[in-house]
Amino acid sequence: MASFKSYKCKECGYEVWAEPQGFHALMTGQYYQFRCNACKRIVSISAQDLAEMQYDPRCPECHAGHEHLFTWNPIEGHCPKCNGEMECDSGVVIMAD
Repeated sequence: MASFKSYKCKECGYEVWAEPQGFHALMTGQYYQFRCNACKRIVSISAQDLAEMQYDPRCPECHAGHEHLFTWNPIEGHCPKCNGEMECDSGVVIMAD
């Protein structure tokens, strides 16, 4: 079960749906959130995909290598586009299983 919340950058308006802890588990598996410094997005990569990549992950959006990926969570993380502060829209939640 996962509870996704909407996070929006106060500076540039970049928005992402994410779990506050930076990872989530669904029936399809466990997923981890990363900030890609190449395409400047927040991306999710499954534990299975990480294992298949031999823990040398690539961005699923732009295919940049691990040197561009950093773990991310909205509590500590900043906007991947401008490094601004991300604000949670606590009134909007998506529940997933």
